[in-house]
Amino acid sequence: MAEKTELRVQKNDLANVTIVTEPIPALGEGEALLEVERFAVTANNVTYGIVGDRIGYWQFFPVPDDGQGIIPVWGFGRVISTSSDQVEVGERVYGYFPMGTHLTIKPLRKGGTLIDTADHRAHLPPAYNAYRLTAEEPEAAQQREDARAVLFPLFATSYIIADWLQENDHFGAEQVVVTSASSKTSFGTGMMLKHVGSPSTRIGVTSERNKAFTESLGAFDQVLTYDKLASIPNKPTALVDMSGNADVISGVHNHLGENVKNSAIVGVTHWEAPRQSTPLPGAKPEMFFAPGQIQKRDQELGRGILMNRALEAWASAADSLGDLFSYEVHEGAEATKEIWQKTVHGQVSPTTGMLATMKGA
Repeated sequence: MAEKTELRVQKNDLANVTIVTEPIPALGEGEALLEVERFAVTANNVTYGIVGDRIGYWQFFPVPDDGQGIIPVWGFGRVISTSSDQVEVGERVYGYFPMGTHLTIKPLRKGGTLIDTADHRAHLPPAYNAYRLTAEEPEAAQQREDARAVLFPLFATSYIIADWLQENDHFGAEQVVVTSASSKTSFGTGMMLKHVGSPSTRIGVTSERNKAFTESLGAFDQVLTYDKLASIPNKPTALVDMSGNADVISGVHNHLGENVKNSAIVGVTHWEAPRQSTPLPGAKPEMFFAPGQIQKRDQELGRGILMNRALEAWASAADSLGDLFSYEVHEGAEATKEIWQKTVHGQVSPTTGMLATMKGA
């Protein structure tokens, strides 16, 4: 019987990883088996783990032990077996996979997309259940698969944030402050705000170590370090926080007071730092959930239009990074475990996009 291998993490200790190999269940009626070719490993995946219970990320690829979970990742897979008339063996897809070697789905074909209609995913956000057939993708996506895996999920979120701010007239803000500015979703947000023609001043906040790199990207009008929060101009501000760090969030709010017109928590790159729990001056910090905005805009603009705009913006931004950014592929379960643990501990350079495959070595 064929086997699959997965990385399972302790939900309360994401760096604690177990490599599990077990038989692949026989396909049920209407199911298809995908072999996971490769996927990206980023700080965004760490966020999935940290807010997994709150938002439901652990439910995509459930495991028997409730104390463990499988981190969802973005990447590519190929159909190797099917009992469904919706897909053929050999077709490739881009989408949401477990950190493992295989995935069984129950596909429903809609144009160039396969929707996983498995019962346990029916109540989960539709954006995560869609698998794009790569042969029907735009040429820009087909030619940039490594960048697609690493950057597109992050830059798509960045684009959605920029679109959301534009749609809401920046909540009356004159500037957008983005924390953890060297992270991909953060500097992507700066790039996407520029792409959509945002009139607001873009300010990135990062560590002293990553300041020069962040400035070199041209994503922000100004880059500050965390010890310079008090130098943020005291005027109407939209805060986009990727750090999840209570000290950073409270530092911005306490400095700007009622001039914080909107406070969106998007990520938790500083996952070991304290979470915000006390009331703050200005707008109440609230979690920004990109799939919810996608659903809203699909209803307003037409299905897929927002994401097609994001894809176009991503391709341009990815190319603009040029020599500032490179990609590495790590092969095998042990190598994948190692790069995941480095990502959890913040030991991956912001200039490198990490990809992994559980096959091989």
